[in-house]
Amino acid sequence: MTRISTFGASQSALLDLMRAQQSLFQAQQELSTGKKGADLKGVGYQAETIAASRGALARSEAFEEAAVRSGIRLDAQNVALERLSSSAGELRSAMTSQNGAFIMKEISDAFYGAVNALNTQHLGAYMFSGTRDDTKPMAISSLAELAALPAVADAFQNNNLEPTVRVDQNTEVKVGRLASDVATDLMASFKRIAEFEAGPNGPFVDPMTEVQQTFIIGELQNIVAAQDGIISVVGMNGVMQAQIESSQQSQKDRQDFLTGMISDIEDVDMAEAATKFQTAQNVLDVSAKTFASLTQVSLLNFLR
Repeated sequence: MTRISTFGASQSALLDLMRAQQSLFQAQQELSTGKKGADLKGVGYQAETIAASRGALARSEAFEEAAVRSGIRLDAQNVALERLSSSAGELRSAMTSQNGAFIMKEISDAFYGAVNALNTQHLGAYMFSGTRDDTKPMAISSLAELAALPAVADAFQNNNLEPTVRVDQNTEVKVGRLASDVATDLMASFKRIAEFEAGPNGPFVDPMTEVQQTFIIGELQNIVAAQDGIISVVGMNGVMQAQIESSQQSQKDRQDFLTGMISDIEDVDMAEAATKFQTAQNVLDVSAKTFASLTQVSLLNFLR
């Protein structure tokens, strides 16, 4: 009976020792990694919540990255639109000049500034070409070319698809403008001026003829309207910038929430983990001593 009882006690002590070793190993892992487990099995029934949250976090990070890229593009686009507006202002100023001998020089400078603004590139792509971002939106480079075209629309090579970006699961924002939408009225003024200069009432002279002055006064109203339209587009670009910034912040807030929720589920309390480790170490020491004592039990100890 003594042998049977000793064997059973030894087996029980051995099982306790193995469980203590396993508990110590788990406590050590939690303390070193800060996680409740090496994989989703470590969080039990909340594994599905973790998986869904990680997927949502990855999507949010992608939306934020898209917003960042779009914000940079809109910043560059704002600079180009401001340059275009400045060119319209230069044209307006030139048309108020009374010196006909130099008016076309000033108008030409304003035209080149407008074309360069519309042909602005961002990261190697033309910003105002729609989705044809490998093609210059302006097909002409001189007032003479513009005057020779059948219609002002022939000066533009952009398509009609404005670039958009998805900044949320259900929200898309237009982040691109089309050259033809932004500058048709301005280019129409340049075209009429170039045609007048090359026509029977041109070139402009100093002092200007009555016909030339009448033309300039009439065209000046069109230029003012064209510049106002460009300024309006600059304002709309600013609205899009604000929307993108808001979306970016919203995604950051969402990521903070999801990260915190995931952490609450899978991260351990380090103070609790340290206590758990120390307790497991103590239990292992006791189990080891108990097992050692039982394995040394012999009838000789009682026969002496």
